[in-house]
Amino acid sequence: MNSNYQKVAKKILVAVSGAENIDEVFNCIARLRFYLKDSNKINYQELELIPEVSESKFEDGQLQVLLGQNVEKYYQALINLMKQTNASRGVKKMSKADKKLAEQIVELVGGKDNVISLVHCVTRLRFKLKDEKKANDDAIKQLKGVMGVAHAAGQYQVIIGNNVADVYDQVMPLLGLSSEEEVTTDDEKDGNIFSRLVALISSLFMPLLGVMTGAGMLKGLLVLLNVLGWVKQGTGTYMIWNAAADSLFYFLPVLLGFSAAKTFHVNKYLGAVTGGALVYPTMVAAAIAHKAITFFGLPVNLMNYSQTMLPIVFAIWGMSWFEKGTKKVVPKVVQNLFVPLLDLMVIVSLTYLIVGPVMQTLSQWLSSASLWLYGLVPVVAGFVIGGIWQAAVIVGLHWAFIPVLMNNLMANHFDPINGIMYCTVFGQVGAALAMGLKAKDKNFKEIAIPAAVSGFFGVTEPIIYGVTLPHKKSFVFASIGSAFGGAIAAAFHAGMYTMPGGGIFGIPAFINPKGIDASFIAFVISLIVAFALAFILTFIWGDKVVPATPKKKFDVKKVEFKDQGIASPIQGTAVELKNVDDPVFSAGTIGKGLAVQPNNNEVRAPFDGEVISVFPTKHAIGLKSENGVELLIHLGINTVNLKGKYFDAKVAAGQKVKQGDLLETFDVDQIKSAGYDTVVPIIVTNTNNFDDIIVEKKDGDSVKFGDQILMATVDQEVEIPVNATQA
Repeated sequence: MNSNYQKVAKKILVAVSGAENIDEVFNCIARLRFYLKDSNKINYQELELIPEVSESKFEDGQLQVLLGQNVEKYYQALINLMKQTNASRGVKKMSKADKKLAEQIVELVGGKDNVISLVHCVTRLRFKLKDEKKANDDAIKQLKGVMGVAHAAGQYQVIIGNNVADVYDQVMPLLGLSSEEEVTTDDEKDGNIFSRLVALISSLFMPLLGVMTGAGMLKGLLVLLNVLGWVKQGTGTYMIWNAAADSLFYFLPVLLGFSAAKTFHVNKYLGAVTGGALVYPTMVAAAIAHKAITFFGLPVNLMNYSQTMLPIVFAIWGMSWFEKGTKKVVPKVVQNLFVPLLDLMVIVSLTYLIVGPVMQTLSQWLSSASLWLYGLVPVVAGFVIGGIWQAAVIVGLHWAFIPVLMNNLMANHFDPINGIMYCTVFGQVGAALAMGLKAKDKNFKEIAIPAAVSGFFGVTEPIIYGVTLPHKKSFVFASIGSAFGGAIAAAFHAGMYTMPGGGIFGIPAFINPKGIDASFIAFVISLIVAFALAFILTFIWGDKVVPATPKKKFDVKKVEFKDQGIASPIQGTAVELKNVDDPVFSAGTIGKGLAVQPNNNEVRAPFDGEVISVFPTKHAIGLKSENGVELLIHLGINTVNLKGKYFDAKVAAGQKVKQGDLLETFDVDQIKSAGYDTVVPIIVTNTNNFDDIIVEKKDGDSVKFGDQILMATVDQEVEIPVNATQA
């Protein structure tokens, strides 16, 4: 589990004046709820400074801290901290049965060495295994205390029930971990060198994808506004928006320095400072002016590192190795001072001295070779340059071409190189659009399709780093489309006559001042060919991104999740979730669904399935259907404060139920009299396992027991190992 949960728990513990001030703490759906000995000791200012805390308030004798859907992990971290201080009340001691079960589970999932990481939710141990084929499904299912096994979302899930936290605490030491650690995968050797390099590059950009897509779209929008004459280049409005849109790309080494430092286990802020040194304004200006500088007499070949990726990644990788040596030499008492000092002095210097010249040399070689080839056989040159251009951009080798094409334009008022390269943007757009349209993962669609839109305006970074590069085949298909497009442009000597804008708005720059001719028509065709060929190849043979991506060499064995109709467990009037007076439910934080304002005191099973949990306060019931739907029925808002009063549960966790079975009764009138909202949210909590959750009742509709109110639909396949035993 991420150590961030422990850090947040520590901050919360400090804000409530320590474990000794806590009478009782428990979690409910999305909040930690504290009963404190002295509520005057709450430091609300400290709570507000914790980014993960969305809201904190004292109500009905409780301190409520809103943390969202990961509240169980924060709760577990808090309990572990309280155990360490021997200050928690009523913490259950681990039984010998839990310890034995933990030992059996570890053995049957393939042993400690087969486990990459482990977390737990309300009822399940969720393993990430190196090889799921080593896990013995049948044997694990036969263990006393295990309710089942599931393969989903890239996890090997062992269903325990309400006792899951206790078993988890016994399993973690057997894996050699504390409850707040996770085995890292930095040294994982799966795949070839190229695959691992692409995985590394993609992981570096994952935290930036959303912002990168937004910035890319703003750059494209700014180009459109400038072309239409609504926001002219050089105006204050243009300058401000351009700064907002371009800063991420210009200062990419700073952001990548931060994320690379996290990947290579270096101080993240030191990584950012190293990136900042590469784009320091004085150094950038010197590089643009081709100024000659030396470092202790050694010549430094400057280059502009803005918008580059590999130089900073190599620098931080080198820093991680350099630190291993310095920490052995520098006494621990002064490491916080002298290790950063040595890192900055040595690594930044070596980056300028070595990385710059290497990148410049490679760029010049690539540029010279391409121009020689273009002069010899234009079509072949177009095919090669078009095919490799976006890969050259990634590693920063494209810079050598910029002065070449600029010189061509200034000297001859015409440049053929950009005529070849321009179609590569549309090759990437075609591949990204195909990936977005065929994807079943909604989160991926939200990245891929906007990235394709920004690509039409000439911004390809969100496409490359968020869409095509992580799915290598689509990047290759985009390059193939671009290669053929480049060949067509080169064959007809297409080129630019002035500096172009971005994407579709740069097309007029390739029109011959004498008028539209065959070269321009070929240029337009090159864009269409690059786009269409990349789109078709990717749509047919590219990866299909689904929420649970299976591993290679797996065959379809069973579908874990199937379509499921959900009948109303409550009789009354339908209420849309957005109208429920609770931000967790109304915002869909924990899932999609519908609420019902009850006119009856009964709760009945909405489908055939199993009771996952009945909260100790009986105000909420968790169910799982035979088709995989995990459903939460929450009786009222903040009714946890009633501590079970007016609620009478008729079922227990682990019990099988049939649709229509009585699950619980609750006194609606008494709950209202006590001042609580009695609306009942009915939520599908594993929404991501389904393609859609269809709400079949509108606000104000009358609802009876058995009326279908929700439909969970799915068409993705969950793949599990061929050699795993049939359930």
